[in-house]
Amino acid sequence: MIPTTVPAKNLLPELSQVALDEIESGIILVDEQQNILFWNKWLERYSGVSAQLAVGKRLEQLFDEPLPAVLLTAIQDACEQRLSRLLSYQLHPKLLPLFNRNAALNQTAIHHSIALRPLHHSGVVLVQLHNITTAIRRERHLRDKEQALRKVHLAQSAEKQFIDTVLETMSALVVVTDTSGCIVNLNHSVELHTGFTQQQLQGQPFKMLLGLDGLKYLPNAKQSTTKFSAFTCRMSNANGEPLHIRWTVKQVKEDGVPARYLIYTGQDITIQDRADALLRLEREMLEMATSNESAERIFDHTCLSLERQLESCRVAVVNINAEQHLQVINGPSLPDSFCQQLYTLQTARLLKTIKARLELGGLQTFAADTKGEHWQQWQSLARQYKISACWLIPIQVNPQISQSFLAVFPRYQSMPNEHEQMVVERIGHLAALILERQQQQEQIEHLALYDSLTGLANRSLLSEQLVRSIHKAQRAPQHFALLFIDLDGFKAINDTHGHHAGDAFLRELGVRLQHRFRATDCCARIGGDEFVILLEDIDDEAAAFNVADSLLTLIAQPIEWGEFQLQVAASIGVVLYPEDGDSAATLLTRADHAMYQAKAKGKKQGNAKGQIVRLKD
Repeated sequence: MIPTTVPAKNLLPELSQVALDEIESGIILVDEQQNILFWNKWLERYSGVSAQLAVGKRLEQLFDEPLPAVLLTAIQDACEQRLSRLLSYQLHPKLLPLFNRNAALNQTAIHHSIALRPLHHSGVVLVQLHNITTAIRRERHLRDKEQALRKVHLAQSAEKQFIDTVLETMSALVVVTDTSGCIVNLNHSVELHTGFTQQQLQGQPFKMLLGLDGLKYLPNAKQSTTKFSAFTCRMSNANGEPLHIRWTVKQVKEDGVPARYLIYTGQDITIQDRADALLRLEREMLEMATSNESAERIFDHTCLSLERQLESCRVAVVNINAEQHLQVINGPSLPDSFCQQLYTLQTARLLKTIKARLELGGLQTFAADTKGEHWQQWQSLARQYKISACWLIPIQVNPQISQSFLAVFPRYQSMPNEHEQMVVERIGHLAALILERQQQQEQIEHLALYDSLTGLANRSLLSEQLVRSIHKAQRAPQHFALLFIDLDGFKAINDTHGHHAGDAFLRELGVRLQHRFRATDCCARIGGDEFVILLEDIDDEAAAFNVADSLLTLIAQPIEWGEFQLQVAASIGVVLYPEDGDSAATLLTRADHAMYQAKAKGKKQGNAKGQIVRLKD
């Protein structure tokens, strides 16, 4: 063993000392008494203590401030007990007061660790100091960078979670596609509206979801990707039910970088579109009704509009006529052959079932596969024309007029869904109101122009027809005759048998007159027992008198009233246009005067049938 009192330069070859001096770490050799034997230049540089001052002294004598006890204890254990030790910066951040003294006024501490290792067989302890300042700085930098990245990651995770939460809670449909049009992601609203799951749609072309109607709106390779416009298209969900979606599209891109994704945001306007279509149809029906359009035109328009609202359905207005047949009144989309075969369904039990169901009111459904022998004809007809059912709602149940209903023939589903039922019921109710209004209007017009007892024209309609005939005769010169009739002996019927007998006589006379004359002629009752006949295309007096004479015979025929026979005669005044007048008022006045002359003549001559007179000037 080398004595500890031997100077270091005697212990170490000169070359070894040079090498230790140039090592970029601190090297201290300490003997068993803890005296310093060697102090290299690295320590001189960072401690400010020269080797000349340090050699021969203990370590704690070199610095003005006390050294950590852990360091002194570790040196003592190394010298006395020959124990190696490592003092790390993490556990002991400040061991020796070392500084980077090249920084002049801004001295910075040198972070270091110390390894103590006894050199066997020499009694010397090697104390080695490692400068870990750069490593600590690098570690701090990496730690700060890691923390920054962690913060960014946490922020991005929070943002992604927030975006995912927003997407999942949005009522709008959101679909993310790549630039080739394949679906990358979608939200829960898409699944709810379409009935397709994310697993089914992810990776599939977006056009598969849109359907044929939306293909023309999708961008293609030749299209500019700078602008996209909103579009509305009809789609179908997984159950084949129609959807009406309005889409907007945005690009996901950064400045100078090509777009990577497209975000389609859709709003389901199916309910709004359906409501708008229904309100539009109701408004159109009301406008047509108030414009006095015919029921035929109104219901043709209604049927076609309903077919656009009800997918794969045909619509018609059908009634049960007097012969107990199902007759299509309005069915613009129904084949004539179908209407003819429907008319031939004559099963009494079938019609009885339909009538009973219609009297319940509301929408009634008759499936094409309804069991029962009396449904066989209907089943065969439905199979032939690919009809799955018939939905009926009454729009008129009045056997005195007719029994009409709105009929919907769906192709696929037997039962209507909630929306379809609501549409058919609302339109059926409105159609019933329009039909009732038109019938009331027709009844009012009929009462204004026709006699309520006999069904013949009244004075107003006669005046209109007379003016029309005069205008016609003026445009194309022609003649017509006016016969003014008064019943002789009619008062006696009322006095003897009562007004019921008189009314019965007048009703029967009205029927006889309607059967006697042409549709171009006009038979009118203008008073209690006064009638006027306007005869078109009568050229001379002889022709007019022949018709008047046949009228005397017709009127003189008795009418059965219980056990009695009611009979009257007639006085007829005859005038011709234009010989006897060129205005309606003149012709009626002269015909009235001629009738009174005929009545006076009849009293004198006593003709049983009556008299005919043409007023002479």
